[in-house]
Amino acid sequence: MSETLAPRAEHRLPAARPRAILFDAGLTLIHPSGHILAEELEKHGVPRGQVSPELAVSALVMAAEARHLRLPQRLNGDEKVAITWATLLGLDAEIAIAGFMAATAREDLYRDLDPGALDTLRGLRERGILLGAVSNSGGTLREDLAVFGLLEHFDVVLDSTVVGIEKPDPGIFRLALDELGLHGEECWYVGDGLVNDVLGAQRAGFGAGVLYDPFHCFGHLPAVPRISALTDLIRLVAD
Repeated sequence: MSETLAPRAEHRLPAARPRAILFDAGLTLIHPSGHILAEELEKHGVPRGQVSPELAVSALVMAAEARHLRLPQRLNGDEKVAITWATLLGLDAEIAIAGFMAATAREDLYRDLDPGALDTLRGLRERGILLGAVSNSGGTLREDLAVFGLLEHFDVVLDSTVVGIEKPDPGIFRLALDELGLHGEECWYVGDGLVNDVLGAQRAGFGAGVLYDPFHCFGHLPAVPRISALTDLIRLVAD
């Protein structure tokens, strides 16, 4: 990890209440179906029940960080995630990678709304917090949010494909700040990824980058603010 993308040891939630909270979408507000992941593994030769739906998703959360590894150079980002996912699940690489690729090719993979998403967004708006969605998406972010009844809650929505900038580039976070008319220190960003979300938001000058860790995968990162349920945000801004 480069020096500019290293978590600051002193980084904690600031005392000041944020004026805005921005969210990632995939694996934060909307989740992949563990049943689909397990189903595709079974289709490709993994015995039924060997990998539970919850385990399949939690391994994917951790494997997603492999996209940022420089090696092996012969693999693209998706392939790095797939082979890491296979390793974390303890499966034959060829079988697991085939299952992974089949699952991620399915349009219905991301079909599970986070159980706390709507209550969190409504609760934050009731407390006067502005809301944003900033995501590395394939150009369908607004449509994806609308399907789950989330779009109406956001003051700004930025899709990396539409704006031409991907996280963790701080440029996409700064575009959101410009649209909101706020400074970075007035905002928090919430997402499931250490590099794309927490460290990307830090580089853009956000007051906090909060790691959403529902599977408790990242307890080894004591300097990073973490929540295990999205509804925890309501309590944090009310304290």
